[in-house]
Amino acid sequence: MPRVSWKLNLAMLWFSQLVIMAGYQALTPFISLFIKNDMGVTSPGELAVAVASYNFATTAGYAIFNPVWGTLADRFGVKPMLLRGTFLTGIFFPMMAYTKSIWLLILLRFISAACAGTTAASQTMVARNTPDEHQGFAQGVLTTAIWGGAMLGNVIGGLLIHYFNYKVAFWVCGSFYALGGISILFTRDTNLVKVKAPASHIKQHGMTALLPKFSTAVWIMLSLFLLMGIVRNLEAPYIALRVEEMTDKETAALWTGIISAAVCAAAIISGVVSGALVDRYPVGKILIPVILFSSLALAMQGFADNLWVFGFGRVLLYTAAGGLQPILQKNLSSVTPQRKRGKVFGFASSASAVGGMLSAVFGGLAMTACGISGVFYISAIAFAATLPVMLRGISRALQPFRFHRAR
Repeated sequence: MPRVSWKLNLAMLWFSQLVIMAGYQALTPFISLFIKNDMGVTSPGELAVAVASYNFATTAGYAIFNPVWGTLADRFGVKPMLLRGTFLTGIFFPMMAYTKSIWLLILLRFISAACAGTTAASQTMVARNTPDEHQGFAQGVLTTAIWGGAMLGNVIGGLLIHYFNYKVAFWVCGSFYALGGISILFTRDTNLVKVKAPASHIKQHGMTALLPKFSTAVWIMLSLFLLMGIVRNLEAPYIALRVEEMTDKETAALWTGIISAAVCAAAIISGVVSGALVDRYPVGKILIPVILFSSLALAMQGFADNLWVFGFGRVLLYTAAGGLQPILQKNLSSVTPQRKRGKVFGFASSASAVGGMLSAVFGGLAMTACGISGVFYISAIAFAATLPVMLRGISRALQPFRFHRAR
């Protein structure tokens, strides 16, 4: 495969993810304010249930359908899956602007999430079309598009909602997804491998028949994606509400957008640096400071009493935690045969989404029991508790591969 091919694909996927995430983040951080202020769900208990249900529906859509799209990507190519995700999601997001029922909003969000999965598909195409020696770099570069788009979207969304209304933000989100789809038209899945599955002479029974035949190393990495999906999403739905506690209803969206944009700028730098470091150094040397600083930053956001302290805590969090994705993606790619990466990356995205579903439940319970600031304290404790599990899990997953390389 000519090297120019993977570089061209990376460039097109980078732009696609940039505009998709810009559209997504022009709306997502402000959903809790939309539910509270535009849909009239003001009771703390009802608001916690509504926000948790919205996020549960989002991650449920990803979790259920990403393995399907990943399997189809291995059979028919990643490009059709990306085109489906971008254009269909671009239709469903604007529809959400016109609903007056919280449960219809949640249903439409589930459908749009089921159609999406563009980030996982983009990561899959990068993994399938990038030489192994550049996997960490390529995944790190793609991460910069995700965070860069999020930064752009946070600013755009904050300004649109502050000066116009939420309906405009919904339309911008859909339009940006469509623009991302146009960029996908110029990509090529040049390393597409169509492999007919060999007939199995071993019959599986019960629940094991429903599980894919992945290696132990892959299942360990998928478990870590699940764990990280829980701890990384606990506080996320309540950022705008936390900002509103320190400001007011009129300026909360604007300040949420500004802080979130600064956060994404930090994550861009973190993604590039971590993507390069993970190709050179043992994972433990990167993972330990990443998780410890992330936990400290979350605690800082819990006790913050002004936007400066809160904003600094958010920036510190993503300066550290922005490196988690390249670390996990790199190691998952290392333990996965190239012909199965579409399916495995789809399951990895679903594992993260299932973690997000559990996180929505735990986050809602934490808000109800401890208040909005309490969610951040609980997130800090949960993050720190993952460190030994992550270190042991990655070491165990990579152990047989180190053995084979040594031989």
